[in-house]
Formats: sequence, structure tokens, C-alpha cells
Amino acid sequence: MITRIRLLCGALFVVYAGQLSAAGTGLETISQLPALVDARTLEQNNQTAIEKIYPLGSVRRISGQLRFSDELTVRGDRHYATWQLSPVHMADAAFTQSRELLQEQGARLLYWCEGRDCGPSNLWANAVFGNARLYGPDDGQVYALLAGDNTQELFALYAVTRGNGRNMLHVEQFSAEHLPGELYPAAGTLLLQLRKDGRLQLADSEGNARMAMAELARALNRDGSLRVTFAGAQAEHWREELVNAGVRAARLELSDSDSAATFIEVLR
Repeated sequence: MITRIRLLCGALFVVYAGQLSAAGTGLETISQLPALVDARTLEQNNQTAIEKIYPLGSVRRISGQLRFSDELTVRGDRHYATWQLSPVHMADAAFTQSRELLQEQGARLLYWCEGRDCGPSNLWANAVFGNARLYGPDDGQVYALLAGDNTQELFALYAVTRGNGRNMLHVEQFSAEHLPGELYPAAGTLLLQLRKDGRLQLADSEGNARMAMAELARALNRDGSLRVTFAGAQAEHWREELVNAGVRAARLELSDSDSAATFIEVLR
């Protein structure tokens, strides 16, 4: 009997592991990042054929109802994991490594918030992710939603330092049945990315835009101290359109790069 139980448990483990592997390499690769060395896996699960709302803006509760300034509703399969980091690793470092890894693999950033700009942490923990262990001080949280490059995959990252000092990272990989054709980040996310990373990809090597021109113009106009340079095949076009949208021309320079893709970089 004991042998049969062991065999059954082993078979179930293989099936479960196969389901997580079918989600792609996102969760698996993130679990190998330096910031997750000696991390403790608190939860890892897989849900199929569910509907999920991912915030694309701050979270708040009004008259007892959860409200988002913007959101994305999808249906499909949800694969997620929650880690408690070892004492030598910080939540913000784990978040940054995860975000940069996904972007290096071609994922597009749709939304990014930090601290109180995200809204109350207890709403993110309990209402958005259904995991009370993710609750911490509002100032110690960070969230991002990314879309896989030419796929129907979404990646949600949430990191928080709890009041007891424990650092947590929660990652979701959602395989959607359908995603809208044009998902572009809003001005606040673009501005945060420019300030933190100093660089944005405006269009890929085939000329497909990775953001809306109007939102980029709003981002640049929110911080008049930023001076940027454009590089790549469509650099002059993007510069001209931004000038037409009201961005001061003196802040926008052109480089002599012959890159097939088009980029914008902050001048330090």
C-alpha cells in the first residue's frame, strides 16, 4: 500500500511539474536569479480556465468596492509562485532582476508603480493576489505587469518588504486566451522607466511601435528637465512627432546610430 501511495504521489508530482513547465520558462528562470538564492518557496500553484483582473493603475477601495484607475481582464491559465527571500536579499533587488530578465527576453512593460503610488498594500495582497503574506507597508512595495513578446503571456511581479523586515516576491505567469492588439504603457510608467533605466525601445527592427506617441509626449512633458537622444531607423520620425505633440525641440537630440530598432536614451 505504501509503495502504491508513493508511486501515485510521484505521478501527481510529475503531472504538476509538467503543467508548470508548460507555462514557459518565466517562473523557472526567475527562480534561478541571484536574488532568489536560498529563497523559501511559500506557495506555487497552477489554475486553469480562470478569469483574472490585472491592475494597470493604482488600487483603491470606494464604498466597499475594489477600484482600479485602469485594468486588464483576461481569461486563461494562471501559474504563480511566492518566495520569501533570504535575509541577505532585498525585495526591490529581486523585483528589478525579474523585470530586467523578462525585458531582456522581449517582454514589454505595460505598467509599473512603486510605493504609495500603487495604492494600499493590503489591497494588493488580499484582493489582487489573494495572499495575505504579501501585506506590508505601502512605501515598501513595487508592482509591474509585462506582456510577452508576440505571445499571449502576461507576467505580474509584486515585491514587498513586510513590517517584520521579511522580503517577499510574488510572480504570476498568465497564459491568456486573448490579449488586446495594442497594449501600450501610460505616461507614468514610461517616465518611471526613463528615470530608472535611462532607455526605452520605441519600435522594433520591423518598425512596429512599442508605445503610443501621445503617452511618450505626456511623459516627457511631465519632467521638463529630461533631455534625450534618439537612435535607430525611425529616430527622426519619432523626434518630429514629439515636437509636433508639444515637446520642446531643444530637449530632443539625434544620434548617428544605424540600429534597425529605434531607441530613446536619457542624456546624463
